[in-house]
Amino acid sequence: MDHRALEAAVARLFEATGVERSEAEGIAEILVLSDLRGLDSHGVRFAARYLRGLRRGLLNPRPRMELVRRRGAVAVLDADNGLGFVSARAAMTTATELAGTHGIGAVAVRNSNHFGMAAFYAMQALETGMIGHATTDGPPHTVICGGREPMVSNDPIAWAFPTRTSPPIVVDTALTGVKEKIRIAAERGEPIPVGWGIGPDGAETTDARLALQGALLPIGGPKGSSLIVANEILCGALAGARFSFEVSKALVMGADHHDEWRCGHFLAAIDVTAFTDRDTFLDRVEEFAATMRAAAPARGVDRVYLPGEQAWLAAEAARRDGVRIARATLEELEGVATEVGEPMAFTRLDAR
Repeated sequence: MDHRALEAAVARLFEATGVERSEAEGIAEILVLSDLRGLDSHGVRFAARYLRGLRRGLLNPRPRMELVRRRGAVAVLDADNGLGFVSARAAMTTATELAGTHGIGAVAVRNSNHFGMAAFYAMQALETGMIGHATTDGPPHTVICGGREPMVSNDPIAWAFPTRTSPPIVVDTALTGVKEKIRIAAERGEPIPVGWGIGPDGAETTDARLALQGALLPIGGPKGSSLIVANEILCGALAGARFSFEVSKALVMGADHHDEWRCGHFLAAIDVTAFTDRDTFLDRVEEFAATMRAAAPARGVDRVYLPGEQAWLAAEAARRDGVRIARATLEELEGVATEVGEPMAFTRLDAR
């Protein structure tokens, strides 16, 4: 399927629910980019849930976002219960502006909602040649190490580092197995890896359906759990937003819509030139990247890839050859398109 046709169609649906055109186009861009990069768990398959949340008045389609605090290199943005795509993008724009003045900029966001792929906002800083960082909290579906009750979210961490000629180095990792990947596995009747989740009885399981009824486990045990705690404090306490255990569980319990979360995000940008000469920095990054790629590969591996490289290559191929979207997702989009009064045949979009 042609990604541009898909992007335009998805944007029309968000505009039909009251989102301003430019912001609707931005939301569609992020969702489709997730699919282009192979992260279908955060792609257009999620669009119907946002659209239903908007249509039912649970999310604000035209928030009056406001910088409620500013001091030096930091700011706090109130998202007014708008979509996280809009507030996080605005926050990173502010962070890069602050970094341009102070060398580093950080913006905490409150009263926001799911922002999709964390890597997008980190990569946004690359447009100005800066290093970007993004993280968020969300609904509770994960246990703290040693517990059996879901109290925190998967609190993803994303970093993006500029390069000279090779693909940018982009770290984007949830601190658990990805909830949507577990949901997809359950739909397909496939097992999940050991260490991803526990069932309702608190025992580890590879049964995706049981994990959905139980909770996710932090990656790396206490290490991942500790990073989640740090992110919860950044996105909850520092931002003045809800902690994950205060966010609605409806979506993770299988609701067909995104309800009001009022969660928090934390975004930062670093101006490389405040620390060192740009050419020196880029030369060193390229040296590091080349050295890592030249490392002897493990058995069964063709070569070493740096974080984000395979996703970048996948996106290049999908732009050229077309993006793959599950038919069930397209059919759901057709259904929600009718719900929002903008009927269209997603299953008939340019299939290349």
